[in-house]
Amino acid sequence: MHTGRIDTAVLLLHYGKYLADKDLLLRETFDFEALKLRDGFVEYGGFKAKNIVFATGFGIKNNPYFNYLPLNGTKGELLTIKAPALKEERVIKSSVFIIPLGKDMYRVGATYKWKDKSNTPTEECKQELLQKLNTFLKCPYEVVDHVAGIRPTVSDRKPLVGRHPEHENMYLLNGLGSRGVMIAPMASMQLYALIENKEAVVPEMDLSRFTKKHFRN
Repeated sequence: MHTGRIDTAVLLLHYGKYLADKDLLLRETFDFEALKLRDGFVEYGGFKAKNIVFATGFGIKNNPYFNYLPLNGTKGELLTIKAPALKEERVIKSSVFIIPLGKDMYRVGATYKWKDKSNTPTEECKQELLQKLNTFLKCPYEVVDHVAGIRPTVSDRKPLVGRHPEHENMYLLNGLGSRGVMIAPMASMQLYALIENKEAVVPEMDLSRFTKKHFRN
């Protein structure tokens, strides 16, 4: 009751445009070799900043500063179906969930795969979702989209928020798993309070719980 759904695709599209209009967004692949750590600031290309925050999800595997962290990643796949006869406005949760998107469209998911780390949808997972969906959905429907992605899941299922063990101007916001939309506001405020006010991150989120892994590498 009294809940809603954030359309993250629309949010990212419009927020990206907002930042681009203010010349605050650079769309390119980050080059770690171009990052220079100076005394009291960082430098990247023509930019200088007091701090740098990495929030790259599963892309952390390519980050030479934070790839020691146990972010394993879990692949998930989703279907979008069109079901004009369903006429449902509520979220249905069974062996899979059904989320109404409007205009007779519904999101169906999700799968959990731990070995496949690609973003490519698979026929195997599509059939898995359809078999589970067909156990309780009895009206006709059409599959109109099939997508896949990697959830940034951590071995202890808790976020990774905090400062690098050695580089005081380098921070991380990651490991939000499959609940990123709900966890991100609190996690980002924890990081902001650490950077700006030197307030400690709650232990459950603080990436310092894995510092020993960094110095063993």
